[in-house]
Amino acid sequence: MAKLFVGFNFSSESLLSRKITGFRKRFDPKYNQYSFPHMAALAPFEVYDNDVEDLKETLKEEIDTFYFEKKDSPKLSFNGLGVYEHRKKNILYLNPVYDAELNFLSEMVVEICKSHIPRSIRYRENKQQFLPLGIFYHHSELFEVMEQARIEFSHSSHLPIKSISLYQSKFGIWQEIETLVSFEENPTSFLQMSMSHI
Repeated sequence: MAKLFVGFNFSSESLLSRKITGFRKRFDPKYNQYSFPHMAALAPFEVYDNDVEDLKETLKEEIDTFYFEKKDSPKLSFNGLGVYEHRKKNILYLNPVYDAELNFLSEMVVEICKSHIPRSIRYRENKQQFLPLGIFYHHSELFEVMEQARIEFSHSSHLPIKSISLYQSKFGIWQEIETLVSFEENPTSFLQMSMSHI
């Protein structure tokens, strides 16, 4: 069985991307153990090894058709912070806000992926996807950084999507195995930042 997910890959040059990297370097104890800049479009899922190529081709064709003649980088907006408690860890995250186009794309991707999951496997969807800012094992660590996070991420902003890729877990490490679509980056987008307050 192959364990997979589809992820949005973000430009590392945008203002928000640099802020996230700086924040994580200072506060996230797991900074060196998982990479940014990407965010899963859906919870990881499993398919038979011999179905991976068919899934790749189907996703590539459908996503390419969806973005036909749209070369500019789409943007995913973020507004507000949240904390997700999972077993013994607390994940501090930025909350994504999908526009109509990205919402439709995400629903399409989820349906394609689910159609390749064997019936014998029960797929557990996430209620929402989010962009982690840090993983903390003690509430005291989390509370120490929350105020700083509120200051640094007090305005809504966005990340340009550089590409959309299929990732596979190999020996416990997520690796990009296929770029499904890539976009041209718009330099002016790096200077733009919405000033609407959380």
